[in-house]
Amino acid sequence: MIGGWVATSLLENLPFSVLLVLAITLVGLALGANAAAWAYVAGSIVFIGEALAPHASDWGPADTVRLATVLFGSPGIVYLVHRVEANRRLADAALASSHEARLQADAERERMEGARSELDTALGNAERERARLEEVAEAIPEPLIVYDDAPRGTYGNRAAFRLFGRSFVERPLDEWGRATEPRDQLGTPLARDEWPQVRAQREVFRRRLTLRIPMSGRDVIVDVEGTPIPGGGAVLLLRDIGKEEDERRRLSRFASFVAHELRNPLAVAKARIELAQRDPDLPPRAGGHGKRALESVDASIGILERLELYSRADSGHIEARREIFDLGPALGAAIERLRARGSDRPVRVDMPEDQKVLGDRHLSEQAITNLLINADRYSSPGGAIDVEVRGGEQVTLRVRDQGPGIDEDLARRLFHDRVAAGRGLGLGLFLVHATMEAMGGSVQLEQKAPVAVFALRWTRPLRRVDDV
Repeated sequence: MIGGWVATSLLENLPFSVLLVLAITLVGLALGANAAAWAYVAGSIVFIGEALAPHASDWGPADTVRLATVLFGSPGIVYLVHRVEANRRLADAALASSHEARLQADAERERMEGARSELDTALGNAERERARLEEVAEAIPEPLIVYDDAPRGTYGNRAAFRLFGRSFVERPLDEWGRATEPRDQLGTPLARDEWPQVRAQREVFRRRLTLRIPMSGRDVIVDVEGTPIPGGGAVLLLRDIGKEEDERRRLSRFASFVAHELRNPLAVAKARIELAQRDPDLPPRAGGHGKRALESVDASIGILERLELYSRADSGHIEARREIFDLGPALGAAIERLRARGSDRPVRVDMPEDQKVLGDRHLSEQAITNLLINADRYSSPGGAIDVEVRGGEQVTLRVRDQGPGIDEDLARRLFHDRVAAGRGLGLGLFLVHATMEAMGGSVQLEQKAPVAVFALRWTRPLRRVDDV
């Protein structure tokens, strides 16, 4: 409208159509495509109004061209403004999308860096744990071998390589079977499913096997313990039985030597202390010291007796007498031996009077002493030891402790191997079994839990006719 007024009133030579198109363009650039469209409508109405005005009688062809230019050219300008706006919106959307993508990329990069840091930490922890486990495995004196689910050996400690070389670790399973020829104790070849690294994939087991060492070609007898690994794989722990037998023989010879060499000096020391104790002028304090020294010597002699007995038991040459004796005094002597070791634990005895048995009194006293020592060693503080004697076809003496009980695996080996479950050399129950068998009796673990109950049994002597 302003353009029309300017064109007609002030600048008669300035084409009105030019001003109108210029106005529509400026409105579009300033206010957008919608405002440009309204400006076009308004401008077109003004232009048409001008054409119908009284002074329009001099309308000519040029005016018609200008009107056509306004009516049909201005929409192009509106369209162009609309396209500019659309492109601007697309550019803004693209910029926003690019910014969002950049933010997401930054967030993903931070997440990846965090995950990488966590992975590095986890790998470091796993490596430290692996090194710690390897250190523990290397400290184990028995061969230890780890398998994956192939099964393929992935690790062996030094003891495994010393005994078997790399046959367990680096050879394929079938080649290992041909090289080692796995057999049972009787020499019967094992089926492939019973090979230790295969069986350990599916269950926990313990078995004695015969294997050939590829490096030397000699056979070894081993106790194999197999344990599956969660997720696949297995661990084998092997004990060379032949090596244990050699160690046992060396211990037996050493025990015999020590017992032989120390018996006489200790006997002389005991005799001199006893002689000194008879001196009427001996001061009471010195007499007390002499009594304690005599108890220590007696304890040392008892240890030597056990070592000598172990040597004889290991070689199968225990000499046991079979005579009738009263079990009561032997039990009393065993309790006194327990007291001589410094134990003040209560011992509750339930026993009929004049209980005669057939056996070796000295060995029986040692067997009872060993059971009492074990009960005292493993019972809870302040707990009493219960001893019960019952007659019948066999006379049974039961010793009940107040300890934590005995697990199944240890119970199976208790009397047949040199087992040290805590303090001591692990000879006590082995000797009890050997001495009781030598005199025709027996020992049995009657109860494993919640407390342990051991039973010694002797043959009951036959009554003579004049005793009836």
